[in-house]
Amino acid sequence: MATDWDAREKVAREVTTAAVIGAGTMGRQIAVLIASSGRAVRIWDADPGMLAAARERIAEETRTLPHLPRYAHHQFRLHPPTDVDEAMKRITAAASLEDAVSGADIVIEAVREDLDTKLELFTELSRQSPEAILTTNSSSIPSSQIAPAVQDPGRFLNTHFFAPVWSRPMVELMGSGATRPDVMDAVERFAKSLGLVVAVVRGDSKGFIINRVWRAVKRESLRVVDEGHADPDDVDRLWMLFFGTPYGPFGIMDMVGLDVVSDIETSYQKVATDPADQPSAILADKLNEGHLGEKTGQGFYSHPDPEYLGSEWLAGEDEG
Repeated sequence: MATDWDAREKVAREVTTAAVIGAGTMGRQIAVLIASSGRAVRIWDADPGMLAAARERIAEETRTLPHLPRYAHHQFRLHPPTDVDEAMKRITAAASLEDAVSGADIVIEAVREDLDTKLELFTELSRQSPEAILTTNSSSIPSSQIAPAVQDPGRFLNTHFFAPVWSRPMVELMGSGATRPDVMDAVERFAKSLGLVVAVVRGDSKGFIINRVWRAVKRESLRVVDEGHADPDDVDRLWMLFFGTPYGPFGIMDMVGLDVVSDIETSYQKVATDPADQPSAILADKLNEGHLGEKTGQGFYSHPDPEYLGSEWLAGEDEG
């Protein structure tokens, strides 16, 4: 006997309205990216302070972030909306989680990188949004670990966006092992309509593609400093010279946020088999000092004008 879902799979699913859960940096950028495509977006955060500031921060970031010199190195970039105010009209700060997801075709979770937090949220999303495609923006937790919280795991997958979205216009899609083909197809079409390059991860890969490779770089960068072989400046300086990039591993960690880096590292360490895979001392020191990178004005570098932007810094000359 054919099921309701059998019938639905014969009709291509379309995504016209979206809900973004989490009003942090990544959630805000996802929201404005979707709004820039002409779609309506509702954004919600469990922290009232984050939600209250979301629209102001979205407007500020959209106007300024894409134009900073250090984000201009990619040949393939997205163009931010020319009319920020018009894009902002499509973004609504929802009064509740229920209001955010009501009637949404897709719900994108962008909360902290913690499995228990995500499981609790998706249990609620599964109940409050029984028809929508549900996705997680997790950067390290395989979607198969979150899928058990969803009553219908066939409509659940991972959509891993990258910040800043304008200069990293890509997304990794990874099913949970139960994700239906029509759902994967719909999300792939949706992502491409946003101007993103789409990579579909085959099978279950912790860290997906980029973050699996990036994690190895990040881990060894932290270890070489923890073991006293170098300081962050020299690691970044050599990296930038060797690969011709505008920033190095520690500069990237500052951009991501050192609290986020720590959460991701912890998720890897919970399943690590290498005895040397231990928490980083220098990262712990930064967290204890409240130095989280760009978001607090201080991390491995000072912000908003990090030292590596200086004309003499790359040559190893002290500008002071």
